[in-house]
Amino acid sequence: MKRIIAFSAITFTCIASVQAVDFNSDALKTMQEEGHAIVAESQAARAYKASNGQCLDFTDGTIVLSKCSKSKSQQWSMDKSSRLVANNGKCIGGSSLQACGNAKGQKWALDASKRLANKAKKCLQPQGNPPKAGAKVVAVNCSKSAQQVWK
Repeated sequence: MKRIIAFSAITFTCIASVQAVDFNSDALKTMQEEGHAIVAESQAARAYKASNGQCLDFTDGTIVLSKCSKSKSQQWSMDKSSRLVANNGKCIGGSSLQACGNAKGQKWALDASKRLANKAKKCLQPQGNPPKAGAKVVAVNCSKSAQQVWK
């Protein structure tokens, strides 16, 4: 009798473990799919709006602010290497568009303070206070300035 009870307990434990693994693998698959969706969304082209309501734009390789529109020059993608890429395939490096590379000045992230900060510890900020349309956008030391906030 003890053998039957022990065998039943072991069998139940094994079956329960197998079912738990199946449940966990389904949950893991769902989490992976959600993770892929988040990455795809973060890499999709988007506009970045400054605190004055103007958008990050470029003209002749110079990064500027201009009135927000659906212009392709206002659409930016974050690639897999964390580079901020314009629609012409060039990357923001410091205060200009450059051929994409591996420099710290080209590795960007929208940080917790909503600043576009690079690995060289610089943030994008429009010049002028308040900045006007056409203002040049430059990489400066990161601060708590509202001018460094991007939406």
